[in-house]
Amino acid sequence: MSLRRIIGAILGHVLAAIGVAIAVATLAFIAVQTAPGDVAYRIAEAHFGERFGWGAVEQARKAMGFDKPIIVQYGKWVGSALTGQLGRSMISGRQVVPEVWRSFETTLSIAVAGVSVALVLSLAIGFAAGMRRDSVIDRAFLILSAVLSSVPSFLLGIIMITTFAIGLRWLPAAGNNLPGYAILPSITLAIALLPDLSRVARNAVVRTMQDFYPTYGRIKGQSWRRVIFFHALRPTLVPVVAYFGPLMASTIGGLVVIDVLFNLDGLGTLLIDSVLAADIPMAMGAGLLIGISVVVVNGIADIAAQLLDPRLIAPGARS
Repeated sequence: MSLRRIIGAILGHVLAAIGVAIAVATLAFIAVQTAPGDVAYRIAEAHFGERFGWGAVEQARKAMGFDKPIIVQYGKWVGSALTGQLGRSMISGRQVVPEVWRSFETTLSIAVAGVSVALVLSLAIGFAAGMRRDSVIDRAFLILSAVLSSVPSFLLGIIMITTFAIGLRWLPAAGNNLPGYAILPSITLAIALLPDLSRVARNAVVRTMQDFYPTYGRIKGQSWRRVIFFHALRPTLVPVVAYFGPLMASTIGGLVVIDVLFNLDGLGTLLIDSVLAADIPMAMGAGLLIGISVVVVNGIADIAAQLLDPRLIAPGARS
């Protein structure tokens, strides 16, 4: 893959991230403008309690810029989203960016652990089933993956909590203050990702083993291990990595459910609490980071898939 194509791909995803920021900021602005009641009144009530005067309401209105024309408010709102200056929470008064980032660190740790387990297991299962096409192992895998695909992530989480936290008492059921708190959420995420990734890996292995290079390797007397690692692994990774980006985008909702189900102080919990409290700046910050994360994951997966694709290697570059 040429440097020009890499730079072009990166610029394309940067523009997509900017578009996501503008879209999220616009939706949040519309939510503020169409929210029932006086937003400045709610802010003053949150800051001063039930005993406050109209002077506090006007002070809150000026502080949030609600006394300016609509077009000026919108421009300032979008500019804040693009520069990362998201202001303060309407409820707690705390800075939005540090609160959102703190919650994102918790969610990121769960996501990295769960995704890593899912990728490793999906490749192992995909090779085990794909290299024995139509065997008992392959058919059993297809049936099991179909069953797991139909189970929602919240039900998987409930099963994990009931079995390992309540029944066996091996791991904490909720919260992120006890040792091992990340194990059950990470495994739940990995199981939710595993069926689709494994099927993609299995189908890729079936196609790859029908190509020339694995067959030629076996004719030369190479071991299955060498055939897998030197001839089949890279072509198999291409569709798995390419599919990983869209899959993670559809799994964001599952991460929100996992945060709430396991009572984690993560981005999903922050988003739900902010929406229920009508804390628009905090909800915008959480939504903005989720949207940009999807763009970043898609971008990394897209570039990685292009780098792994053997068809992009220049003629004569093969050893």
